[in-house]
Formats: sequence, C-alpha cells, structure tokens
Amino acid sequence: MKKHNNIFIKKILLAAGSSKRYGNKNKLTEKFKGKYLIQHIRDTLLKVFDPCELLVVLGYDAEVIRDLINNKDIRIINNKKYKNGIGTSISLSVQHLDINILGVMIIPADMPLISAEDLMRLEKEFIAHYCKKVILPKYKYTIGNPVILPKSYFATLKKLKEDFGAKSQIKESDIVEVDCDIGTVFDIDTSESLAKANILVKV
Repeated sequence: MKKHNNIFIKKILLAAGSSKRYGNKNKLTEKFKGKYLIQHIRDTLLKVFDPCELLVVLGYDAEVIRDLINNKDIRIINNKKYKNGIGTSISLSVQHLDINILGVMIIPADMPLISAEDLMRLEKEFIAHYCKKVILPKYKYTIGNPVILPKSYFATLKKLKEDFGAKSQIKESDIVEVDCDIGTVFDIDTSESLAKANILVKV
C-alpha cells in the first residue's frame, strides 16, 4: 500500500491509559491474532504513514509499551498526568506540535480493527476540505475514531483536562462525516470485547 507521507497532519496515538475497565492487565499488552494489541494499531499506521508523522503518548506501563512499539523512528512522549484522563494526553501532545502542522488525527490505541483504508479515506477527506474541517468517521449511525481536527482547534485542545476528549469541543458546523468500516467504532475495553474482536476478524 502506497504511503501518503503528509508531514503536515500529525497522527497522535493515545496509549497512556491504565485500562481500568479491563481488569488487572494492561489491555495494550494483551495478545490478539499473534501480536500485542499496541502492535496492531502501530502496524496499521505504518502501512499508510511515515514514522515521522506519528506521535505516541504513553503513561501507564510506559517503558513496557515503548518496548512493544519498538520503533526508534516514532516520536514518543510521556504523560505524567495520565491518571487524570485522556484530555491530559491530548493537551500534552498538541503542545509538542511543530508550528507547521495543519491538523491532528487523534487515534486511540485500543482499536485494532481500524483499517489502513479508513485511515487513508479520512485523511483524504481532510485534505479535500483544505485542512479546515473536522473529520469524523461514521459506521452506520455511530460516530467513531480516529477524529481529525484542524489547526483552528489546537488552542482548545491544549486546554483539555481530565477525562474529556476532543469530540465534546467540536462545533457542529465544522463537522464532515465519512462512512467507514466497523473498526472505527470498535474498541477493546474488556476481555469480552477482545473475544468479540476475534470473532469479527473471522467474519
């Protein structure tokens, strides 16, 4: 698959959470189809994007996850406030952006079924709207992830705190919805959802 290599759109992978709903394990270190969960989204991203386009936010089990990512070309930052929620990871990542970045694709690390085709589709739509609109994936009637936000939202994202993500800050007039596959609405929160992911892959 041909890579887009658009260095002006930063892909932010959120991998700092402590997997509270999953139980005693960090879900990103669970095995799925022969690979660790974090490696699935890593590999899908690298099918489409150059490593220099990625920014990974770690927190809980940071060194373990860093070792599993195992790519020296991917920039990784640590969120010391990860216990305060996903908003702190988004805020921190935006503070680390270069001035020439026109948009951010915010990607949860616990979504192994996201396809490379959907990532390309979303970025293409963002570019088609001159990097000015908010791009949301939609499967049937459900809005999912990843979300792409333009530079006009960066100041707002920097102010995020606690467990509030980017979607709560989006103006309806800025939204463009893009039809995507089920992987954009399916995340791994529990061992039951991991088992379901195995079933969905077989379908």
